Amino acid sequence: MKVRIPATLSQDGRPGLIDVQVPAAGTVGAVLAGLETVVPGATRKIVDEGGRPFRYVNLYVNGDDVRERSGLDTPVREGDELLILPAISGG
Repeated sequence: MKVRIPATLSQDGRPGLIDVQVPAAGTVGAVLAGLETVVPGATRKIVDEGGRPFRYVNLYVNGDDVRERSGLDTPVREGDELLILPAISGG
C-alpha cells in the first residue's frame, strides 16, 4: 500500500510516496506502525501517546477522512492509499 507523507513529517525531509507493507487484515493503525519502520519518528508527529491522531493531522484513505469512518481502526487493503496531511489554519 502507498502512504503519502509531506516533508514536514519525514525525519530526513523526503517528500513523496513511501510504500508500507500492510497485513492482510490491515488497519490505518497497522499502516502507521509499518510507517515507523520506514520513517523512524514519523508516528510521534501523527499520533499522541494514547495512540490518537493529533487534531492538526488529517488522515485520508482513498480520499475519505478516517475520522468519519473508524479512525485508526479503518480497514485498508493492498492498493489503497493513505494520505497524511497537517491541518492548515490561520487568520
